[in-house]
Amino acid sequence: MNSMFLVCFLALMAFQLFLNLKHWTRQPKATARLYTFITILTLGLFFCAAFGYRPPMPTRFFIDRVSPWIFSMIHPQ
Repeated sequence: MNSMFLVCFLALMAFQLFLNLKHWTRQPKATARLYTFITILTLGLFFCAAFGYRPPMPTRFFIDRVSPWIFSMIHPQ
């Protein structure tokens, strides 16, 4: 992955977190937990991309497993 993109993404994410910290205290607890979960998930995927680990994604499963099965049903040999 492009290192310039990774640096810009991390900088923008840090800036966005900095801007939103003051609003976290006024949010309902459920919204704050959801926001924290999404932030941790995004950071996790960011570090996976930064270190070259490719986490399993549902679209990859569909492309590798489901799509050939559907194609073989539509176009039998």
